[in-house]
Amino acid sequence: AISKKVIHQRHHRHSSKNYFHHFQQQSHHNQQQCQQYQQYQHRLFSTSTSNTEANSIIVYNEQTALKDIDEESLKATLSRIRSILGYDNYGVTLMLVNDEEMRRTNLETREVDAPTDILSFPFHEAIEPGLLEGPMFKHIPEYYNLGEMILDVPYVIRRCEEDMEWEYEEDEDDRGVSAAMTEVFDPEKRIHMLLVHGMLHLVGYDHIEDDEFELMVTKEEE
Repeated sequence: AISKKVIHQRHHRHSSKNYFHHFQQQSHHNQQQCQQYQQYQHRLFSTSTSNTEANSIIVYNEQTALKDIDEESLKATLSRIRSILGYDNYGVTLMLVNDEEMRRTNLETREVDAPTDILSFPFHEAIEPGLLEGPMFKHIPEYYNLGEMILDVPYVIRRCEEDMEWEYEEDEDDRGVSAAMTEVFDPEKRIHMLLVHGMLHLVGYDHIEDDEFELMVTKEEE
C-alpha cells in the first residue's frame, strides 16, 4: 500500500518555475543552459503568444491519444480557476502533447530525459504564492499572461491505468488534487484536475518544502 501524499510527490514534483530566471542565477558554467532555454522558450512560446490578446485562454491540441477531448470544456475549467485565483484579466495557454514532446521539453528545461504529466511555465515572478508582480509594461496587452502549461495526455492515461491497479492506504494528510486523483480513472476528468495544480504553479505556489506543500494543497481544495 502507498500513501496518497506520496502520489502527490510522484505526480507533481515536475512542474517548473521560471526557468529563465533560474538559469540567470547560475554561474558562468551554466550560461549555455540559459541560452538553450532561451531557444526553447522561443520555439515553444512564439507560436502561442505572439498574437495573443489579453485575457485569452488558448488550447493547442497536439496529442493523438484522446481524439475527442473537449477543448471548450478545458477552456471553461481554466476560466473558472483563473477567476478563483483573481486573474480574470490575464491570458493563459495550455498545450496538450504526446510523450515525445513532453520528454524533449522536460529534458531541455529540467535535464530530465523522461515524460511527466504537467509542466508549468510562469511568465511573471511571484511576490508570494498567489500574488504576482505586475506586468513590466502595463500598456501592452500581451504582458497580461499567466504563462503556459504543457500536459502529456498519454502519460495521464497510463497513470490512470496504473492507479486502478494500486492499493492505497488512507492518510490524514491525504489532501489536494493528487489525493483526489487517486480515485479518478477517467483521463479527461483527471486532466481537468491537473489544470488546478498547473495553474497554481503559474501564480507562484509550489510544494518542495512542507510549508509550501501545505499552502498549495489548501488552495487546491478551494
